Amino acid sequence: MKTTIEMTDIKYQVAEPEKRTIRTSNKDKDIVIGGRDSGNVFIFSLNDDLRKSIAADIAKKLGREVVIVRRADGNPAIIETTAKDNQIVSLPRGAALSEKNRTLLKDNGKVLYIMSDFVTLLNASDRSEDAREQISLLLNRFEPSFMNAAHLIVRSDQSYEEILQDALEKIAL
Repeated sequence: MKTTIEMTDIKYQVAEPEKRTIRTSNKDKDIVIGGRDSGNVFIFSLNDDLRKSIAADIAKKLGREVVIVRRADGNPAIIETTAKDNQIVSLPRGAALSEKNRTLLKDNGKVLYIMSDFVTLLNASDRSEDAREQISLLLNRFEPSFMNAAHLIVRSDQSYEEILQDALEKIAL
């Protein structure tokens, strides 16, 4: 027996079409993903080379400045980048460990996590037992913080061009 289900489009009318903020807990918050509409994209990945090259290519495609924050630059560099606009920022892994940093990043741009699974990371290594152990440690230490910070997630188990295209499409949302 077949059942036919009728689909109905639901239309909504917004009383204030120009409204760009909402008020929650007495604090204005932009409706757009990523807090204020800064044009910033902050990128995390366990694969440093992939993160830096994707950041550079996204910046080139979008006509924005690319900023590579190194681990040695520390929190002052993170605070400085969040205060600026229209940047594609490649961040070191440790930047996601601090709740304060995660909140700062989420409030000042879109946070993109290029997620790599164990096999993808292993294939990019020498496949030794030491590499397996290091990958497990990295995933356990950093992935929960990356996931907590991310507005957008792109999987790295695809070609470089597909990763770039997926990232660009998600950033455009």
